[in-house]
Amino acid sequence: MTSPILDIVKSPARQDSDQSVELDDALGRQASLSTALVSVFRGNFCDFILPNRKTTAFKKHSVIYDVGDRERTLFFLRSGFAKVGTIAVDGREVIYDVRKSGDVVGELCATEKARSDRAVALEPTDAVCVPFEEVMQSLLQQPALATVLVDVFCRALKEAYAQVNSMALDDTVHRLIKVLSGLATKIGQRSGPLVQIPVYLTQEEIAQMAGARRERISTALNSLRRRGIVQYSARGHMVLDIDALEPYLP
Repeated sequence: MTSPILDIVKSPARQDSDQSVELDDALGRQASLSTALVSVFRGNFCDFILPNRKTTAFKKHSVIYDVGDRERTLFFLRSGFAKVGTIAVDGREVIYDVRKSGDVVGELCATEKARSDRAVALEPTDAVCVPFEEVMQSLLQQPALATVLVDVFCRALKEAYAQVNSMALDDTVHRLIKVLSGLATKIGQRSGPLVQIPVYLTQEEIAQMAGARRERISTALNSLRRRGIVQYSARGHMVLDIDALEPYLP
C-alpha cells in the first residue's frame, strides 16, 4: 500500500507543474558552492580570526548584503538567524540555507567580485564583518588549517551535491522532507523524539528552500501535520517528530 503522504505527488501533471519553479543548473551549482564554503569557515578558523572584533547588529528582515554588491566581506554570525539565497531571473526567491550563530554568510565573495547571492536576517542578528583579504591573510598565517579545510571542503561538497540531486530528481514531498530533516540537523533544538526549529519560517520560505510552489508545500505540510509528524509551538515554530519522519527519508 502506498503512503497517503506520497500519493500527493503521484500525478505526472502535478509534477510537471513544479518544473517551472525548480532551481536551474546555475542556481544549483551556486547553492553547492555556498554550502561547501560555509563549512570551511566554521569552527577553529572562527576562533582564530574573530577575537577582538566588534559586532554589527541587523534588525529582523534587514538585508545583510544583496545581489550585485561588490564589497568582499564575510559575516560571521554571533547570534540570530539568517537566510541565504538569491533572486532568479524571473523574480522568484530561492533559499539555499538557513544559518545560525557560529555560521558565516557572504562566503561566495571568495569566488566572485560582484555578489550573486543575498542574506537576510530572519530575526535580530549580530555578526562580525571580516574583509575577504583579511580572511586570506589569516589562512596564510596558519598553514596547519589547510589540511582541515580540505577535509571539511570535500565533505561539504558531497552534502551539497546531494542537495542538488534532490532538487533535480525528487518529488515535492521528498524535497520537503529533506529540507525539514536538514533544518532539524543544522539548527534544531531536540527534546526527546521532537525537534523544534527555533526560528519562524513561512510556508513561502520553506517552498523557496524546497524549490516548489507554496501551494504544493502547504498541501504536503498539512498532510504531515495530520499524521503528527509536523506540529507548531505557541510561537509558530515548527516542531518535528524525527522518529516519525525517518521512514520517509531515503
